[in-house]
Amino acid sequence: MLNALRKGAATWVAKILFVLLVASFAAWGVGDWTGGFRREKLAEVGGHEITSAEFERAYQTQINAASGQIGRQITSAEARQVGMPQRVLQDLVAAAAIGIHAKSLNLGISDKAIIDSIRGEEAFEGEDGKFSAQRFQQVLRQVGLSEPAFVDMQRKEIVKSQILGMMIEAPYAPRTLVEATHHFRNDERTLKYFLLPPEAAGTIETPAEDKLKAYYEEHKRSFMSPEYRRAGVLLLSTDKLKGSIAISDEDLRAAYDSSKKAYSQPEKRTIQQLVFKDKAAAEEASGKLASGADFMALGKELGLKETDINLGTFAKEDFGDQTVANAAFQLEKDKPSAPISGFATVIVRVTEIQPGSQKSFEEVKDQVKDQLAKARAGEEISKLYDRIEDERAAGSTLQEIAQKVNLPFEEITINKQGVTREGSKPQVAARSPAVAKTIFESDVGVENNAIQLGEDGYAFVDVMEVIPERQRPFEEVREDVVKAWTDEETRNRLAAKSDELVAALGKGQTMEAAAQSVGATVKTSPALKRSGAEPGLPISAIAQAFSLPQDGIGSAQTPDKRGRAIFQVVGITPAPALDDKGVDELRKELARGVGNDLYAQYVNGLQTAYGVQVNPKAIAQITGGQQ
Repeated sequence: MLNALRKGAATWVAKILFVLLVASFAAWGVGDWTGGFRREKLAEVGGHEITSAEFERAYQTQINAASGQIGRQITSAEARQVGMPQRVLQDLVAAAAIGIHAKSLNLGISDKAIIDSIRGEEAFEGEDGKFSAQRFQQVLRQVGLSEPAFVDMQRKEIVKSQILGMMIEAPYAPRTLVEATHHFRNDERTLKYFLLPPEAAGTIETPAEDKLKAYYEEHKRSFMSPEYRRAGVLLLSTDKLKGSIAISDEDLRAAYDSSKKAYSQPEKRTIQQLVFKDKAAAEEASGKLASGADFMALGKELGLKETDINLGTFAKEDFGDQTVANAAFQLEKDKPSAPISGFATVIVRVTEIQPGSQKSFEEVKDQVKDQLAKARAGEEISKLYDRIEDERAAGSTLQEIAQKVNLPFEEITINKQGVTREGSKPQVAARSPAVAKTIFESDVGVENNAIQLGEDGYAFVDVMEVIPERQRPFEEVREDVVKAWTDEETRNRLAAKSDELVAALGKGQTMEAAAQSVGATVKTSPALKRSGAEPGLPISAIAQAFSLPQDGIGSAQTPDKRGRAIFQVVGITPAPALDDKGVDELRKELARGVGNDLYAQYVNGLQTAYGVQVNPKAIAQITGGQQ
């Protein structure tokens, strides 16, 4: 099981089992995972509690896994942006529901089967390739589990897998479905088309005032002023703090000295290598090289390809075999080494040397200062955060607090999208969509949780005024009404013109003649699948083309709604016939999709039957998000 986790879910089946397995460390009630944490109910499924400690453990596991995939630690804010808290909660709830159902079915597994499954894990093998009790205990200590807890978890995981296996492995896609899917995906259409520009609608005069007013009355909702909210914002960020932090030259020099490596480029060498079966063969080749033999020619005599000989360019610490690296980084350029016994017996040659470099303190002084100031500002943020919260608890307003702690405070008036009446976006609202979200989910007088701005700090917001949406009078929006009426009239005229052109094409007019009549140019697309795209051709036109016969004609509005495309199907290319292998692969794919749907319906049915309750406040506290 642990080995399966490491090898990763290459298939969607394994992915499902992976997330449920991660969840099972908590959701199946393993006590070792929750010891030392405050037990607070975060969710409940059919009487089974999921605690905050269980959620926190599974959440951190997912963050660590995602961090490993991208090569850096992701922040809580990034995790929230991709919906990780919701997915972890869904996994925990699903695992709990399946566990309850498995228990009701009296599903179980023998002790022998459990023991066999554990002894078969590669993760628990010793150097001899056999099960090692010592290695088993070592792995359990690393993941924080006792032996009884792990055995219990393994037992329930296998039972759960039996249930899932029925849905995952049972579906079968009939040949008819396979063929239909293949044709849907791979049939192609070739189109001739031209674009009908807005100018084809002709000159559109502004209508009489009474007509404009009638249009305004019919479309009043389009001319509403949205709700705005005025809010006070106190910004606690490293950018604002670091400019006020004094740093001595001594501190800068110490910071530079402790991180010199970050401002250096190591020496790199381009290395070639000949590999020998034993030391005797290497000694013989070394003698030939000393007598003037060509390094590359000798390598080819040994049956080596150029790609085997040319290893690439490396810094010393990046080379895999440090014994070879030590020798290679002492060689003169183009001079072969003596035989080296590392992972294998080799002779190496350096063909290029890129000297290393070290930036001086003066060169990077500003960069060091910025990084040190940012680090110290981060430390200051923690202190100021606590002080701000204390002041808020004492009843001080954000504006009063800002004056006391010498931090920037501003008032912003924005709509739900974070945009001002003038159409701009305040900097603080642009930095995090949570600012506008919090303001519009709160109310006047409500104290809100601080909004985390990534790793850069926090924003505290208080709603000061709610400005309700209002109907803007005709006199205020007359120019907007004129534009809206003109745009609609343009669309209507273009639609009528395109109907006229389609009718003429249907009676035998050529595409070239039709295009010429409106000053357009005919283009021919490449063969397009349903998922294909062609610059200038609306996606809706491609979709429509697959419902038309050979030489069928249609029209579609352009994405900007300012023109229309007139098109004709000039080529229909059926998908090539599938061979047996293709049928089998597509059948498996479709079966997996059906199994996925069955799994989703199964879990949803269990959750509906057992009932699910969630504590969003507890989730917000753990993830640092807003309730």
